[in-house]
Amino acid sequence: MTVGKAIWIAIPTFRRPVELRHLLDSLAKQVQRDDVMLLIADNDGTAQEGAAVVEALRNAGYPLPMTLLPVPEPGLCAVRNAICATAMADPAMRFIAMIDDDEWPQPGWLDALLSCQQRMGADVVAGPVDCHFQGQPPRWARETLVFRPEQRAWGATGLLWASNNLLVSRKALTMIERPWFDPRFNRSGGEDLDFLIRLRAAGARFGWAPDARVNEWVPPDRARLSWVLKRMWRIGFTETLARQKQRPGLAGRTRLLARTIAILTARTVGLAALLLPGAHRVDIAGQWIKCWGRLYALSGRAHSHYGAL
Repeated sequence: MTVGKAIWIAIPTFRRPVELRHLLDSLAKQVQRDDVMLLIADNDGTAQEGAAVVEALRNAGYPLPMTLLPVPEPGLCAVRNAICATAMADPAMRFIAMIDDDEWPQPGWLDALLSCQQRMGADVVAGPVDCHFQGQPPRWARETLVFRPEQRAWGATGLLWASNNLLVSRKALTMIERPWFDPRFNRSGGEDLDFLIRLRAAGARFGWAPDARVNEWVPPDRARLSWVLKRMWRIGFTETLARQKQRPGLAGRTRLLARTIAILTARTVGLAALLLPGAHRVDIAGQWIKCWGRLYALSGRAHSHYGAL
């Protein structure tokens, strides 16, 4: 294993060899620093396609130091916790830059994250994700909330939502108890939101770097109305699971339920806007369906979205 590097770019991967190769090629072209290493965590215990990509690039003289981390235990939390534990074992590590295997950075990505962190002393910094459609998507897909990059002002910010473009400091990882990513979210998703909620509760400072942009592949099967609406349902479900964990007991659940019913009532009334010309109909319907995901989570029933990463 390569050690002694201050910045670890961490990539969890599961059966996306083409996308992983594209990401690694992009990093090789853009990252021109001698304090960086890559940690590729392959969450496939059988085919190990990610491991094959890493080995092929090594044999071809890949310019950046890489460490391959096999994580046979399936699930998002398993692979993310393995990444954090491996990085924390190296005393030289100061930051983990998290990026997913179906993404690739835009020019200046890493430097923008690090600059924001240094200038404001943030514990965690995030940036936008721009969707890159494969094939020609329907027009509504480019306009819907699910595929629009988040927009915030540079600097200190409120709660962050995801780990697919995230710089986490070593200090931040010492602020909360292990496991960093709660295994209860291993198959539902929402583990990154729970992680960030706990960090905020522990006093972590969050920053936003608008120039630290990454691209994300959107395959044709995701640019469909059915997928988008299911995605909105799952966002409501996982957000509520994470928030319910911070408000345990009957009183907390009752408050969440009352708030959810109030939002659902407002969203139901708002469905009338579907009839208006120029309305963002997918977003209106999606927000309504998101409320039903929240109610499902509050019912206490389980939902598994991921078999592995």
